[in-house]
Amino acid sequence: MQQLWSDIDCFIEKHLTPQDPALSYAIENTEQQGFPEHLAVAPNQGMLLQMLIQMNACKRILEVGTFAAYSTMWLARALPEDGYVLTIEAREKHANLAQQHIDFAKKEYPATIELKLGNAVEILKMLPEDTEAFDFIFIDADKQSYPEYLDLSLKLSHSGTVIVLDNVIRAGDILDLDNHKPSIEGIRETYTRLQNHPRILSCTALQTIGSKGHDGFAIAIVK
Repeated sequence: MQQLWSDIDCFIEKHLTPQDPALSYAIENTEQQGFPEHLAVAPNQGMLLQMLIQMNACKRILEVGTFAAYSTMWLARALPEDGYVLTIEAREKHANLAQQHIDFAKKEYPATIELKLGNAVEILKMLPEDTEAFDFIFIDADKQSYPEYLDLSLKLSHSGTVIVLDNVIRAGDILDLDNHKPSIEGIRETYTRLQNHPRILSCTALQTIGSKGHDGFAIAIVK
């Protein structure tokens, strides 16, 4: 089934994914430098992120977990000239790779992209109190920290902010109560916090199958 899923994703990409120099450079340079491509979102998933941003006319975006900045490219390409992306990456080697792609994207996108290296929890807590709220937040980092990322994201949100959390199905491992990996426990706790949260207007999660296997994402709208 995995081959079929991957072939269908390729079919979708061929017909519906735009040719974009910054996206292409990020993919090619990541591969050339020996980094695993599977850590990035699939192109059709990137397009979904772009569409959510466009539908909500977002201008300020927070991304937790940059890797090679491929998803960052999708976020930035949806923004107007006065748009802003803050993306946070914990691993220096990933941040160095991402910065190459961000520097290249300056020729393609008008929005400002700022990359911060370090622990996302610490960076978010250190943001000035008068930091303007974000319109869209994409969380795709270490899963054990998702509950804290969610709490901090809500503090940096306004009514109508869209929050997307990637990789929240993990091929069904969330249902295996004997699986106590920190990443799986973190995702389970995230579901618990999302459930009937007083700051969330509505929320759901969707399973996905494709070139990235069986996983899914949660999406929430802030009240």
